[in-house]
Amino acid sequence: MVPHLLKTGHHVTIWDRDAEKMAAEHDKYSAAKVATSLKDAVQGAALVITAVMSSDVLALHIGEKDQPGIVTYLDPKATLVVTSTLDPDKISAIQAKMPADTYLLDAPMIGGVKYAREAGLVFIVGGDKTAFDRIEPVLSLMGTVEYAGKLGNGAKLKLITNDGIMAAEAGIRETLDLADAYGIDYDITLKLLQMGPLKAVVVRALDQTNPRPLKDSVADVDELVKATDKVLELSIVKNAQERLQKAVDATNGKARFIDITTKNTALPDYRDDNHQ
Repeated sequence: MVPHLLKTGHHVTIWDRDAEKMAAEHDKYSAAKVATSLKDAVQGAALVITAVMSSDVLALHIGEKDQPGIVTYLDPKATLVVTSTLDPDKISAIQAKMPADTYLLDAPMIGGVKYAREAGLVFIVGGDKTAFDRIEPVLSLMGTVEYAGKLGNGAKLKLITNDGIMAAEAGIRETLDLADAYGIDYDITLKLLQMGPLKAVVVRALDQTNPRPLKDSVADVDELVKATDKVLELSIVKNAQERLQKAVDATNGKARFIDITTKNTALPDYRDDNHQ
């Protein structure tokens, strides 16, 4: 995401808890400023964009114990944009701690690293319309922006879309499980799937340039299940959760997204250990 902002003249500050990761990013994007702390990253910024796993959201934004969160350091008039996939209740918790005269937008993304690299992300944004209009040109540099209405709607719509996406991802793996049981080759099975309505999902699953770890899909479906348990019973996606977890476990957590289409993540009786 950073190079798209830099090449259009924005002043960008980057920060990560992992010092090695931050140093590596700065080596690639030397025009960006490297913050020395969370405080250094947030103070003085008109726009703060965060991208972390959902399990880290509350600690980063609100803080914990002796570690203040982002809300502690926001300048007046600043806008905080949260791009994580998360339970809408977490957005409400952050909003409750936001300083006066600051703005919060929930803007979960559809698409991973590959899409970010190609400025092909989709941001689903909920929150104050005036704040949205102000930051929309910046998000548009990194992809497509869809306004979803009131705060929390972005998070809800990401969970809604993830319901279908995760079921489709696990469905590909289960389809290949049936191919294994029948002794049918994966190549012809995937070829035929691409002749029907699942083409886009299969093409994405077969993309060798997509570095997304499969465990990230499991994390997303875990957040979906936790967030919706009190709203609706999602039996299909719970089954998807179980199958995707088995796929990750089959590779000791090292599976890439493409591995849902390989023998690496097949059921034990059909797994090809030569591909591990």
